[in-house]
Amino acid sequence: MEFKLKSLKTEITVDKIANLHFFEFEKNFFTKSDRHPFCELIFVGSGTLMISSDDYNGKLYKNEMIIHRANASHFLTCTADSAPTVIIIGFECLSHKIDYFSSRPVLLGEESIKKLAEIVKEGRNVFAPPYNKPTFDMKKKKNALFGSEQMLKNLLEYFLIELIREYNFNESVGEGYGRPFCLTVNEIVNYLDENFLEKITIDELAFLFRTNRATLCREFREKTGKTILQYVSDKKTNIAKEKLAESVSTVTEIAYQLKFESIHYFTRFFKKQTGITPLKYRQSAHESAD
Repeated sequence: MEFKLKSLKTEITVDKIANLHFFEFEKNFFTKSDRHPFCELIFVGSGTLMISSDDYNGKLYKNEMIIHRANASHFLTCTADSAPTVIIIGFECLSHKIDYFSSRPVLLGEESIKKLAEIVKEGRNVFAPPYNKPTFDMKKKKNALFGSEQMLKNLLEYFLIELIREYNFNESVGEGYGRPFCLTVNEIVNYLDENFLEKITIDELAFLFRTNRATLCREFREKTGKTILQYVSDKKTNIAKEKLAESVSTVTEIAYQLKFESIHYFTRFFKKQTGITPLKYRQSAHESAD
């Protein structure tokens, strides 16, 4: 048997990194206005930071992050009553999807902060100190750990992809640690829309979306008005209706396309959902069209 290899699409690419610092700024510290041809991620681990840029002017609080666009003018200022700890990562990324994070701070949840910590730790495997002093040319370690540069690249790309996925569903940001569960429900809906023809269990969804069965079922029903089973059943029913009304496929073929075990099971399912058999629905749809 000859297998056919499939190419994998690349959405986010980080090929170059300018710097990766963990600063402990003093009170009243400030920088001059700067611009450079790469993006700059700023995350506040503690304290408060004032940010001024072409896209945003305001404060960054604990656990908040912003990403300056390439070539955007920006500077930062520490207040008189705060000595913040700050992560700054300069990197090259040509995707405009991360521009979302340039005009508003986002509150990172616990999982995102853990990923950011992994990036910083891997950066220590790539770059030589100092890490707490501004520099225009961070030196790489001569005997870096095997694969450290690729690992750093992958971790940063993974972090950015997760952020884009999260905020692509809902632009509102919840308070406190972790993502608002409404974002997770939107992710689950998207997952079900993509995989509704496969066998999906509640336990699988609870594991994939980092929650428990009870919370998953309760929140899903509150946000969608349906149980997960009802949502999947309605999805299958609507697809079946479209195929019965518009395609030339037989009922048996449609049952197979929707991955029902048999035409009899499909018929029972469809009648329970609509009150009529697939054949009667097809006849009714064709009569209405005429």
